[in-house]
Amino acid sequence: MKSLILVLAAAALAQANLKPAHINPQHINRKLPLFKPNPRITGGEEAEPHSLPYQVGLLIPTDDGTAFCGGSLISPTTVLTAAHCGELSNNIEIRLGAHRVRDDEATQVRVNSSQVILHPDWDSTTLQNDLAILRIAEPVELNENINVIPLPSSANANNDYLNDPALASGWGKPTDSAESISDVLREVTLPVGDNSVCNWYYLGVIQDTHLCADGADGKSTCSGDSGGPLRASTGELIGVTSFGISFGCEIGWPPVFTRVTKFLDWIADNSDVAIN
Repeated sequence: MKSLILVLAAAALAQANLKPAHINPQHINRKLPLFKPNPRITGGEEAEPHSLPYQVGLLIPTDDGTAFCGGSLISPTTVLTAAHCGELSNNIEIRLGAHRVRDDEATQVRVNSSQVILHPDWDSTTLQNDLAILRIAEPVELNENINVIPLPSSANANNDYLNDPALASGWGKPTDSAESISDVLREVTLPVGDNSVCNWYYLGVIQDTHLCADGADGKSTCSGDSGGPLRASTGELIGVTSFGISFGCEIGWPPVFTRVTKFLDWIADNSDVAIN
């Protein structure tokens, strides 16, 4: 979620023990509701290698090291991610076709962003409009390991996808106790939740531009998954991983995504993606 994975030395990335530094809503400090903790890993399970060819990993240079986020390939020249990832640098390494993202896999293609476009209304205080577009100068070649994910059609712009068994994925921390991102791409099925219920958890932070998912049974996104995809059961990209609560990823709190259907026009205006 909204977090930075810091690497002491970029050159040692493959061996690095990546440590996330949480950046969550600072004003959320409330007593937890009663629930039964569950020891299940927060990231679900390992994805079948290369079964999610639209998933990309982002290595972002910062003054403190290299930050790690996820993203989605939505055209051969365009990656969609979170603004809190994109605002960190204009020169972001994009790793496509990865399963073991820190390894030098034969399937991987590594390119750098030629342009980073933040949503003009991104607000790090209110966590609104957490969306960014990364442009790639030369189109990447699509194949069985690297492919695009479709966006919702205009006809679905008002679809709330309530209760849809959506799929989140990323290399984020597999447990709250983990000190590093996952070695392998992981996935978890998360039913889309009701924003009004979600708003009870977040004390009014949630707006219609957010999409909440059910975090029950310890299933959720976590630190390092920021910017990654939430895919509807019908195959389209409906969410971009944004934020969660600082108490932890496994406590049953709903993870929050940027709702892609609310930004279709902005995406089309700032990319070569055509909205059907």
